[in-house]
Amino acid sequence: MRYFILILFFFLRGFCSSEATEHINHLVDEESPYLQQHVHNPVDWYPWSQEAFEKAKREHKPIFLSIGYSTCHWCHVMEEESFENEQIAAIINRWFVPVKVDREQMPHLDKYFQRVYSLLNRRGGGWPLTIFLTEDLKPFFAATYIPPVDSYGVKGMKTVVPAYGKLYLYDRKSVERRAAAIDSLLKKFLELPKEKLDEGIAIANKAVDVMSEYYDEVYGGFGNRPKFPESSRISLLLDIYRMNGNKKAKSMALHTLDAMQKSGLYDQIEGAFFRYSVDRRWTMPHFEKMLYTNAELISLYTKAWKMTSKPRFKEVAQETIVEIDRRFRTPEGLYFSASDADTDGVEGGYFLFRYNEALEVMLHDGLSESEAKKILEFLDIKEDGNFDTEFSNPKRVFENRPGRLKTGISILKNIRKKRDYPFIDKKIITSWNAMMIKALFLASRFDGSCLEKAQASYKALLKIMRRDGGRLYHQTLYGKRPTQEGILEDYSFLADAALTGYETTLDERYLDDAAAFMEAAVEKFLKKGRWLLGESDVFESYADLSDSYYRSPLSVMINNLISLSVLKGSFRYESIAKETIESFAVLLKNSPESYPEALRAYLRLKKGVVAIKSSKENLMKNSVKIEKIEYPFILKGVVKKDLWLSCDSGSCFAYNENFEKVVKAIENR
Repeated sequence: MRYFILILFFFLRGFCSSEATEHINHLVDEESPYLQQHVHNPVDWYPWSQEAFEKAKREHKPIFLSIGYSTCHWCHVMEEESFENEQIAAIINRWFVPVKVDREQMPHLDKYFQRVYSLLNRRGGGWPLTIFLTEDLKPFFAATYIPPVDSYGVKGMKTVVPAYGKLYLYDRKSVERRAAAIDSLLKKFLELPKEKLDEGIAIANKAVDVMSEYYDEVYGGFGNRPKFPESSRISLLLDIYRMNGNKKAKSMALHTLDAMQKSGLYDQIEGAFFRYSVDRRWTMPHFEKMLYTNAELISLYTKAWKMTSKPRFKEVAQETIVEIDRRFRTPEGLYFSASDADTDGVEGGYFLFRYNEALEVMLHDGLSESEAKKILEFLDIKEDGNFDTEFSNPKRVFENRPGRLKTGISILKNIRKKRDYPFIDKKIITSWNAMMIKALFLASRFDGSCLEKAQASYKALLKIMRRDGGRLYHQTLYGKRPTQEGILEDYSFLADAALTGYETTLDERYLDDAAAFMEAAVEKFLKKGRWLLGESDVFESYADLSDSYYRSPLSVMINNLISLSVLKGSFRYESIAKETIESFAVLLKNSPESYPEALRAYLRLKKGVVAIKSSKENLMKNSVKIEKIEYPFILKGVVKKDLWLSCDSGSCFAYNENFEKVVKAIENR
């Protein structure tokens, strides 16, 4: 009995001891997968909340704000090195009130502080983003990844955190002066000078000439490294070619699309694109797969296929849809947000191959040695690797495919099946789902099954994210009820998806939805001539024209306004679009190439968007012919007549019973 009591005592002591050392912070009730990843950090994290702000004021402490997302590799690294480190956590907790934000939950907040980082550091930011704020929420320090200790000339957490903590405690006036200066600089940055924008469509060639200066003529893409797909830029180049025949624009666009689909940026085995490449040659990607990246690229490759009829472009779009559906699509038709780069702590661990392993399995599964070696050579899977040490990331080296390539790829898929697929973030984000819905509507041009999927996804998204009397929500964890109100990008991309749905099906309900989203967005986010990214009691985050991670929500909104002004005959929509573009005149004048989606909007205004109108039956029967009209900015609109009409936002300038005559009138504009 005595031994039993001793054993029970030590068991309970051990149990209680382990419980005591398990940290649980204030993120415990948050639904975000990213915030949940940090629940057991010894850092005493709070979500972005009044509770955190009140604690900072009560204790007169600055705020340590860390912004990231669940599939971010360097966010994981910083967590492992610093936020799971008891000593560093104690330093943060002593000097700061720590606040954790999921940038996918609050992109308007992230945008605001990324802008702060860029102003202070004179370069673009990224994740993890680290911001120090006064107790009044004024930023006074900005960094991205910070190492745990000083290294390679960079100050580490053990140096930076106590230094600024002590500065705030003992010399707060200097911190407040710095914060006031940053706030003033930010306001000055946002105050754009008033200028008239009357460059005409010649601005298109100016943009192409500037883009060509940093275009990579060898490997495609823009700049050196890292390299992003930049869908909006490539799409603009294709539009410019259609508008004025600029061959340089066409060449840069198609060369880049071809280079990306052959490269390691594209998953040659299972399909879909990774987020970006860290090298100039597109060989070494960052292995996250984002819903928005792939949605925009599906749309882009579909557009390029329609222009060129190149089979590989269609194949890439189809393969990407299949893979995104397989990994991200729910039974209802909703889409998860992203998959991680890491498997079991190894970046790219799921995706990479060793030459000897791949060759051995191919020979075992029935390929001859010659066949197997040709397939591995075609996919650049080498004995000495092409990625890191002996590992290879597949890419296409040659134009001509070797025999039995499909069999070889199937064998490589089977090798992957024995590995754990990276973590998938199961957030449902309204704007990103809308991008995918648009992509499916466009892809229905070559795959009829995509139309049914697009319609089902659109219906499912509205069912879960538009409720409570028509209120739109931004995101939620799959299976949960949404609570976060919609922001500008949700209204922008949903209206865009609805307009694409209308152009595809000519179902008036989509057009009515697009107009309803537009009206709600104008009411909620257009304040005194400026568009807000989201509603906030803490600060005002203004929308801009930058196509950073994906197309600018504001630029998409401008294009929606232009389309609706033509389809609905609304001078008001056109007026809002023009006024918004004019407010950024100085930016578009000086750097038109830097704002592709906004420049596209300006060109649509200047060149003129044309709606070709007739009965629904006429339009559907002639849809392929309409797509082949050389004029670049064409919409379809239903009227209760068999007559053909061509209209802009102000009037109908041509009408005839003969389709070809109306087309001629459009092309003569």
